[in-house]
Amino acid sequence: MNDAWRQFVRWTLADESPVTDATMEVTLQWAPPWAAWVTLLIVIAAVLFFGSIYRRENRQRAIPKWAFLLAGRLTLIGIVLFMLYGLQQQPFQTDAPDLVIAIDDTQSMSHQDSFAEGEESLIRSRVEAANLGEPTRWNQARTVLLEENESLLKKLRERYNVRSYWLGDSGRALTVPDDQFGDALRTSTPSGEVSRLGTSLSQILEQQRGRPTAAVVLLSDGVTIEGPSLSEGAQQAALRGIPVFPIGIGSQQLSRELRLEEVVVDPVAFVGDTLTFTIRLSAQGMEGESVRLSVADRDNPSVVLNEFELTLPTERVTREVRLQFRPDKIGDFHYVVKVDTASGDMTGEETSVTRKVKVLDATIRVLYVQAYPRFQFRYLKMLLERQLKRNEGLSEPERAFDLTTILQDADQSYADQDETAEVAFPATRDQLFSYDVVIVGDVNSAFLSREQLQNLRDFVEVKGGGLIFVGGQYFLPWDYRATPIDALFPFALDDVPRTDTDQSYPDPLRAELSELGLNTLPLQVAQTPAESIAAWQGMDQVYWNVPIQRLKPGAQTLAQVTRPDGERQPLLTQQFIGRGKVMFLGSDDLWRWDYHDEFWMQTIRYLARSSLLGSDGSVEITVDRSTYRTGESATARVRFFDEGQAPPADDGVQLTLEKPDGRTRTITMSRVAGNRDLFEATIPGLTAGDHRLWIVQPLLRGESGETEPPSTLFSVEPVAGEMTRLDMDLDELRQTASSTRGQYFSFLDSGKLLDVLPRGRQVRIQTLPPEPLWNSWKLALLFVTLLIGEWVLRKRMGLL
Repeated sequence: MNDAWRQFVRWTLADESPVTDATMEVTLQWAPPWAAWVTLLIVIAAVLFFGSIYRRENRQRAIPKWAFLLAGRLTLIGIVLFMLYGLQQQPFQTDAPDLVIAIDDTQSMSHQDSFAEGEESLIRSRVEAANLGEPTRWNQARTVLLEENESLLKKLRERYNVRSYWLGDSGRALTVPDDQFGDALRTSTPSGEVSRLGTSLSQILEQQRGRPTAAVVLLSDGVTIEGPSLSEGAQQAALRGIPVFPIGIGSQQLSRELRLEEVVVDPVAFVGDTLTFTIRLSAQGMEGESVRLSVADRDNPSVVLNEFELTLPTERVTREVRLQFRPDKIGDFHYVVKVDTASGDMTGEETSVTRKVKVLDATIRVLYVQAYPRFQFRYLKMLLERQLKRNEGLSEPERAFDLTTILQDADQSYADQDETAEVAFPATRDQLFSYDVVIVGDVNSAFLSREQLQNLRDFVEVKGGGLIFVGGQYFLPWDYRATPIDALFPFALDDVPRTDTDQSYPDPLRAELSELGLNTLPLQVAQTPAESIAAWQGMDQVYWNVPIQRLKPGAQTLAQVTRPDGERQPLLTQQFIGRGKVMFLGSDDLWRWDYHDEFWMQTIRYLARSSLLGSDGSVEITVDRSTYRTGESATARVRFFDEGQAPPADDGVQLTLEKPDGRTRTITMSRVAGNRDLFEATIPGLTAGDHRLWIVQPLLRGESGETEPPSTLFSVEPVAGEMTRLDMDLDELRQTASSTRGQYFSFLDSGKLLDVLPRGRQVRIQTLPPEPLWNSWKLALLFVTLLIGEWVLRKRMGLL
């Protein structure tokens, strides 16, 4: 029986009006004289019996009249049954549920925010009307409870046991009588030194354990400096079914903040080629302002190598920007990326980042092996033959690539006529190791000895050379099952079905970059990321592709094609093996593509990196800032300038973090997508003091043979610091309300709070004497009235 029905029954049958006291609960109770099915049978029998009688008596009369007589007689039967059930109301003395009011009393609540013009006047008028002075956060919180002679508190106390707590560095009960609460709140000041809102809320809920708590009303700016966040602390409230209703105290306008979150650049560049800095910039509270990103050499900061101006579109934004230029000198350079505002008022380590880049002018030695001269072979051969170095300091142009080609089907005269041609695959390991990159097209494995294939595998694993396979329709990859280079393929050869040599799709396949490929710099064939995506999607020249079914663990898909049946298959894949890299291109149709030259030049230089750098053992460990605040997170990065030393596994780098108290913890890093040489990890929840990070896996050894793990230091400042974060954390407050099924209110909307607070669960503390309802005089009056009414109606109808 629902509450509305209970109220109706009590109102119609009880001698007094329904109970509305919050400390009283009334339920309706029955005392059935028999089972429910007996009552049902009586009702059905009465309907059939009286219905048939009245129907016979009134066959020639109007139906409404005999229907009215039937309804009256059945109502009389119903009243008798109702009285037999012995309905009574059972009152209970109850204890009203608790309502928790938690007030943030940390120092940040003394801050006075800047508001929009119209909003500020409304807030100021309410605070001044409560005689609390300036509209600081603390005065706004007190205004909610004290304005209009504590009207909100009085209404809440009529429905709940109001229990008040301070919320800040800990959750503490405010134990004062109700009549003294206003005076206590007027004389208090926000003095908490550290905001531990999540911890404080958990402590408050623990003190409420065993108490019927209807809801928690929270007056706070939502900012947590140490420990769990407010939404994390609210998880306990969600588990106990206690909704939290935060009232956000503070301005929703964000303070001005500008920072470089990430700067990624290829650690190796070639003279004259494009060097790209991918920058992630974040800003808040700067809508409509212009900022300038620039890159310059640390040793010559007055010369800006490239710059980009950006107008920030929204209050909070994260943008990815690319700065590019062509280095014209060789050597090790430290490039500084900076972001400035027009007024120059944003400075600090978060607006400037330095990255080390090694610029080379080496000629890449490339070996290209193919069984027969297809178009792909001819186009790529011409590209590598004519490409010259772009170093303006050279007296005479030099070739960028030293190319050697092998055509298995060619005769001796071809090798005599073409200066790049050789007759046979390198016979010895030393001959093969003289190359930086090997391109293996559709090569007949019958012309390669097992020793030559083993040398090719060692070329990748031991030397760190780059290898790219280009799939063909005759030999590659199927002929290389169970050979020494089987392990070099990024997929299982046994799972690749052999196709008809003449098979091709009538319509070109649609190609696109994978999510990993989007972040892999060698595949950025155009000036901007959007243009590169469009370039790959516009590649409609692939009419055939090796049907790869399953990649090996650790292999990565960089680009893929969509077949006519809608299935996606890898087009370009890669994996790291030993010290080197292996890529597999599933089609030899790319010679038709407009971006053929850009793709191949960048891919070859990407594959040659490990071979050209040698093994100087240079490894760099950095953090994104040198100084943090307590509770913040640090981002650590490890870059291997010798790619051969970078572990193949994506989680193959581990750090040790030494805390100020001497304790240590191990941190596992993850490879940054598309980068063999770069690993990253986030270190959350920093505590105050000096911290040290060093690499423990893999083991790195210097020339002396002793372990020399690279390390770095950073410091965490204690929150001197409650006033270091002054933006109201609106997202945190809303998430807290949502996760507990509560509702968020702003200061100006706080008047609506009373309408949405749940009633809560009352606890019965005493059972009072029951009050019978079945013998109500109202029922007797109704019974007599129906009898007289039926007699009168039957008299008028001539039935008596």
